[in-house]
Amino acid sequence: MRSLLKSLVQVAAGFGLSLGLLSIRIFPRRFFLFLAQAAADLGFYLFRRFRTRSTRNVTLALGDQLDARQIDATVRSSLRNFFRDFVEIGFALETGHEKIRTEIPVVGRAHLEAALAKGKGAIALSAHLGNFFLVGTRLSAEGYVTSVLVNQPADGYFGRLMDRWRLRVGQRTIHARPRRLAFHHLVQALRRNEITVVIADEYRSGSGLFVPFFGRTVAARRGPATLALRTGAALVPMYLIRKPDGGLMLIIEPEIELATSGAIKADVRENTLRIVAWLEKTVSAYPDQWNWMNVRWHRPPLAPAAGKEPRYEGST
Repeated sequence: MRSLLKSLVQVAAGFGLSLGLLSIRIFPRRFFLFLAQAAADLGFYLFRRFRTRSTRNVTLALGDQLDARQIDATVRSSLRNFFRDFVEIGFALETGHEKIRTEIPVVGRAHLEAALAKGKGAIALSAHLGNFFLVGTRLSAEGYVTSVLVNQPADGYFGRLMDRWRLRVGQRTIHARPRRLAFHHLVQALRRNEITVVIADEYRSGSGLFVPFFGRTVAARRGPATLALRTGAALVPMYLIRKPDGGLMLIIEPEIELATSGAIKADVRENTLRIVAWLEKTVSAYPDQWNWMNVRWHRPPLAPAAGKEPRYEGST
């Protein structure tokens, strides 16, 4: 019964999304943008968990820089950004690559070209910032073969539908589960000198490397640093930021220089620290465009016993 209910929910969700795409062909863009903002403003009051947790996280990270009014505005803008993302996905599904190139400028393309010139592929290091859904789409519009790593399950009607839609906007899908298969697909894409988009700011569970972030502690994933070290691929930060006029712009930064001492564990940790430092700098520049729900802080490490690794308390 549970499996049947899940299938029905997926079909209903797919039907709803298809209906939404059909309506995009009928109504003007400004109508959907207005609707997205109105829905976000309503959600700001209805989604108490989002509002409370996001406000707390912004306060912990930026409370020494922002007052209560600015923190409230940051959280509200973050939700507006997220709702607008989905409308823009619909626009992309109904728009050709030529129009996407015209509407979304690219800054720093030379950094990506320099990375690909090495012949080992490029890991597009991104985050839940701006319209992260369309980073791969904008790259594809430039002619790059691009795959995106997603946590969404591959099975079921909805999963297959999302895979097809991502392909329509130029993004091949690599599913994060099972991990061994995901790693294999990522490595193969990089060996073909392609681009793989990896979102690297899932700081929720207690697993991972415990590293500083905004003066506190988070559990960061080892995956991006491990993948870069094992393949030799360039780790190139990029994000599709929202400009003041509402338009999007893809920013590509110089690749992150990797520590390659040969001590694998130490290198993975050092490179993960560099990734998190990049994210902190970028989020600080665009705090109203980052999803503040994606971070769960952890207590500082307990003092280690002689000859042992530090132990960490549970999340706060």
